[in-house]
Amino acid sequence: MDRRSAGNLITSIESIRAHLDRGAPWDACDVFRETAAAHSDDSRLLYWGALAHARAGATCTAHALLDRAHAHANEDRAHLVEILSLRGRLWKDALERASGTASAKIPGERAREEYLRAFAIARDPYPGINAATLSMLLGRADEAKRLAAEVAAQLKSAPSSLGIWDLATLGEAELLLGHFDAAGERYAAAYSLASASAGVIATMRRQIRLLGRVIPCANEILTLMRAPDVVAFAGHMIDADGRAVPRFPASLEPAVAAALRNQVAHLHKPIVYMSAACGADLIFAEAALDAQAEVNFVLPFDRADFVRTSVAVGGDVWVNRFDSALKRAKRVIMATEEGYLGDNPLFEHAALLVDGLTVLRAAQLQTKPTLLCVMDEGDGAPVGGTRATVARWKRTIGTPIMIDLCALRAKLGAQPAHAASHRPSAVQSVDRAEHTTTPQAARPPRLLRTMMFADFAGYSRLHDAFVPLFQQSFFEIGALLIEQTGIRVLEAKTWGDALYAVFDSAPDGAEFALRFLERMQDVDWTSTGLSGESHVRIALHAGPVFRAHDPVMHADGHFGTAVVRAARIEPVTPPGMVYASEAFAATLAAAGSHDYLLEYVGTLALAKAYGESRIYRLDRCRHP
Repeated sequence: MDRRSAGNLITSIESIRAHLDRGAPWDACDVFRETAAAHSDDSRLLYWGALAHARAGATCTAHALLDRAHAHANEDRAHLVEILSLRGRLWKDALERASGTASAKIPGERAREEYLRAFAIARDPYPGINAATLSMLLGRADEAKRLAAEVAAQLKSAPSSLGIWDLATLGEAELLLGHFDAAGERYAAAYSLASASAGVIATMRRQIRLLGRVIPCANEILTLMRAPDVVAFAGHMIDADGRAVPRFPASLEPAVAAALRNQVAHLHKPIVYMSAACGADLIFAEAALDAQAEVNFVLPFDRADFVRTSVAVGGDVWVNRFDSALKRAKRVIMATEEGYLGDNPLFEHAALLVDGLTVLRAAQLQTKPTLLCVMDEGDGAPVGGTRATVARWKRTIGTPIMIDLCALRAKLGAQPAHAASHRPSAVQSVDRAEHTTTPQAARPPRLLRTMMFADFAGYSRLHDAFVPLFQQSFFEIGALLIEQTGIRVLEAKTWGDALYAVFDSAPDGAEFALRFLERMQDVDWTSTGLSGESHVRIALHAGPVFRAHDPVMHADGHFGTAVVRAARIEPVTPPGMVYASEAFAATLAAAGSHDYLLEYVGTLALAKAYGESRIYRLDRCRHP
């Protein structure tokens, strides 16, 4: 390896570590993917790639990368300890998912064995303390305390000062030994050193929660280790000129801004997901950005259309504030790249993504999500509006934090603002942007749907003698599922080896896809002429689509770019798996279901040069 290549490799590994430290494993996964092609046999890069995928929850990929890292590892004992310890962590993840089930002991024992193997190499405290915790979880208290005592003695006699992980490990040992005050002191010191590393704090919190299953007092330690606040925001737009009944008049902006700054001041290292309309959105965004928060915007459709419909109506000053805020954002997420076309469900789609992305990020950081909203509690409930967001959050996630515009108006005696300076030529300038708005009456409206595509890897190599048997077996499974499960399928089509289905909700699509995969895996496909390695591959996407009568099929059909995107995900899905777009993952998370597991895979190039997409693997959560 030449010097330049070696330098690029070191830089990439440092970048992966930095992304993991700030609690963004998906970005770390993407850096690994960009580097792995040129360094496919580097054991350390493979290890860091495995760790990134493990932090993101993509355990299958992490296991595969660890296999390769182990195969290419040299005689470096410390590196071998890292590999075995991460293998133990992956089995520990499996234990957490299987908690309370009859099979939970199996991954627990595997995890403990891997950690003990790593500990035997160099008596490293990290695998030692994990072996101790796994022993306690498996009911082997005496062994757990013996290992914890050895680890504690080793760290207390260390000649140099203890780092973050040393202190956290010592804190864990003290918990296992029943020394709760000492444990609190050690964890508090570790937290102080790790205050800028959300990913490190999440890992410590995760381990404490695990230990809390058998040592309830451990959960009290979490109060000493505050995670970043992950916040979804929703709020009303500023009132337009001539609004008959005031809701958010411009004269109320200073009071709203003060209330929001006060809320931001009470947040800890906030991570925010939100839209960017004139009014409450941009007021909160500015307060959050000024407080060094990580702000992620979700726009419901084409940027120019969004400015025209939701920003410029407030005047030039809001357009300027919008442009400035987006430049400072961590990420701008497009719910769809298409235009508005007068379809209000696109606002609802974006609101679902805001909720779901907040839930996903909070889960990754081992904390609870929060919804902060600015709302007139007496206002109506338009599709995709703030009131609808609040109702959904209360129904599926929890209680939001409310700033009531009605109360602020009453307090200040505010009246609607009619100042001409707030409503000038911005709308006209945006209307000249190059976009097309199709009259609503000329086409069907777009609706929010979930699309599934499934096909069979290896089908193209199937001989004609086996095709009829395969077709009958494959599609009978789909037909029986539609008949027997009670899941409402809005549309189902087949061609070749592909099954296409449309659902009203993300949970329906998730359940159907997983049941279809499970039934497909129960079939011996070698009898149809396929190899034993051939498996179904399934893709899911959620988004706005048209529904209209298909004159060829004599039935209603769904079409649009969201259908195409779902189709482009399926060819890049590995056999035997269900891959889903970020939009689907967020929509499912927003539904509040705890039945499904979403493992981040990475940013993948889609089939037929259809761009890139952040992809998750869908699986079931195993509940007691």
